[in-house]
Amino acid sequence: MSTTGPFDVSAYVRQPFGPMRETLTGLGAVLPADLAETLRYVQRRAQGTGSWLSHVLVTATHKDARITAFLSTWAYELHWFGDALTAIAGAGPVPAIRRGVAAKLRDRFGPLREAIVANLHGRALTGVQMTERLVDGWIVDAMLERAQHLAPASVAADLARIREGIARQGRFFAESATDALSHSRAAQALARRRLAMRTWPIGADKEPADATARALQTLFGPDRSWAAAIDARIDTLPGLAGLNIVRRTVRKPGRRPTRIPLRGALTRRAARIPTRKEAAR
Repeated sequence: MSTTGPFDVSAYVRQPFGPMRETLTGLGAVLPADLAETLRYVQRRAQGTGSWLSHVLVTATHKDARITAFLSTWAYELHWFGDALTAIAGAGPVPAIRRGVAAKLRDRFGPLREAIVANLHGRALTGVQMTERLVDGWIVDAMLERAQHLAPASVAADLARIREGIARQGRFFAESATDALSHSRAAQALARRRLAMRTWPIGADKEPADATARALQTLFGPDRSWAAAIDARIDTLPGLAGLNIVRRTVRKPGRRPTRIPLRGALTRRAARIPTRKEAAR
């Protein structure tokens, strides 16, 4: 698929990545226990898209036929990427997390809350959703890239194929996010708030915090250059410079950010991002 010109959704829908088990070269390869656990962590992120989609499809995004067609195939591909990772890493225990009342309420009323947010922000929210998945794809790809270096050659070849699929998905998200952010200062302001308050990668809040910490430690150890590199890529998106959300994730992996009352005002002043009232003008 050409990387010049608009992303061809029709071609993407016609030729998705599907079941991979029969063509995997790394089946049966012996992996270190910590690396196998980390690949299972990535697998849960890949196959845990249902909650995110349930929030997206109650917003104006579901009225966009092109995005909806893409997301249907994207979810299909992620399921099979996760299935391939399960085959490579083997089945293992799923970490249990004790979710408090506040977390349970967020889960239950999340779609309703998102519908209300969508009514307030309209199409700006679609740009934010595309940006979320673009950033998440960068994080997951960095994790798989590092896993390639730690895995046997046969497994590394399989991970390279999965990364190829993630890169193709990323071209759509990059195109959609950049276009939306470029044309809407409201989308920029909303994206700054929502990206800063997310737990990364997407779905990490469904895990014990130490599961995310172990995954990052296994792959990167004390190295933080990968996080700085992704933050630098985020800085190039219209209106999103200076968030540093991935380096924050490395400092406090798996933990929901704490809202700081003056942080939004200070960040807007530093980055010249408008307030909600200014953005609506």
